[in-house]
Amino acid sequence: MKKITKDNMIFQSEEFLKDKYKFGIILKNLGSPTLELYSDEENYIICRGSVNWPTWIWTKDNFDKSKLSEIEQLINMYLLDIDRTKFTCKKDLYELLVQDNFETLNVDDYFEMGFLLCKNTTKPKICDGGISVPDEKDRKVLEEYWYSDNQEMNGVDKITKEQAIKDVDDFLNSGRFYVLRNSTGKIVSMASFSITEDIAKLAHVYTPIDERGKGYAANLIYQMTNKLLEQGYVPLLYTDYNYIPSNKAYINAGYEPQGILINFSCSKSKLRSK
Repeated sequence: MKKITKDNMIFQSEEFLKDKYKFGIILKNLGSPTLELYSDEENYIICRGSVNWPTWIWTKDNFDKSKLSEIEQLINMYLLDIDRTKFTCKKDLYELLVQDNFETLNVDDYFEMGFLLCKNTTKPKICDGGISVPDEKDRKVLEEYWYSDNQEMNGVDKITKEQAIKDVDDFLNSGRFYVLRNSTGKIVSMASFSITEDIAKLAHVYTPIDERGKGYAANLIYQMTNKLLEQGYVPLLYTDYNYIPSNKAYINAGYEPQGILINFSCSKSKLRSK
């Protein structure tokens, strides 16, 4: 194993390019000023963009299992002085860590994250209203929605209301944030996207509880995705694999499930207790 740079040839390898979209977060992290990268330049990449973000571990299909000990060493090297340090990887790697009784693994902290990608949209059930870019007058509603959205999410650290205010400020300034208003002008769904190379990753998709089941999210996703496809991007997103209502909105707009990734955590305190 060794520290590598973002221009390493492993990112151009056939095996990594096969997983390019599923591991698009790694490509996004390559632009971080606090980037940390390790690899054996063939079987795996371990990437952390910031100490505040999960560390992503890419492994090629049928990777050399003798490399497992190297990956375990690197995971332990990345552990922070907090209760749980977050990681994301393929399911087969996670299962190997469990089988190996990996010492710092928290087996009670396991989350299946679905990966969906859209090549062609499917027109969902028509609903009232249309999409638009929100502005300053929408701030309070969006702050409430984003805070509520975060509290409902599985597998993420909860944010404060103060953080929600800051996040919405970033959303409004990004130019990559859309809402759907119903016929009365009420914002009934919201979503954003980020761009990395040819990847457009959807995020912050939310519909308030009293407006769900009316097709608003599917219509917002459908219209926003069409704009992205017209510009030549590959729209994709990550979701709670086991939350059927949310996944249904994406599938109704033309997104196709492409498998899962595992979010898990490890704890440095377990090393100290040995």
